[in-house]
Amino acid sequence: MIQSSIKQFYLANPVPNPINITLTQKQVVDGQRIDDEISSVNFRHFRNLLNRRLFGNAYKRHGRQLAMLVVREDGAWHRHHLHAIIEKPASLTTEEFIALVMECWCKTRFGYREYHFEEPADKDRETGWINYCFKKRTKGDFASSIDWANSTCFERR
Repeated sequence: MIQSSIKQFYLANPVPNPINITLTQKQVVDGQRIDDEISSVNFRHFRNLLNRRLFGNAYKRHGRQLAMLVVREDGAWHRHHLHAIIEKPASLTTEEFIALVMECWCKTRFGYREYHFEEPADKDRETGWINYCFKKRTKGDFASSIDWANSTCFERR
């Protein structure tokens, strides 16, 4: 029920100009094991780096930021990682944006150099990625698998 409600809400308010991304995370850093809370803090650092690089002071002063949806998959099934849909700025090519994302991700404490990027070719591929992100089989609790603190696509624009 909650899965379909969130999916319908997202489909009515999608991330504009989306890039589908999978970001993996280091599982342990200096004896600290990754968990959902650490994952969220690590992604917030990435989000701040990315938005500062793109918008400078306007990010903090005026709240300019990229729209994004972030979904966690925990290590119960495989390496702790994130599926995301992030808005690609119109001012950058896909290659430039991917390079910037990789640069910012690798600057985070838990950012691991294993990732996947896809520019969806059509609406069917966008919907397919949402279905993949929202699959239940790799999540203990679907509602808590969405990183609400870092998913800015649900905010009013």
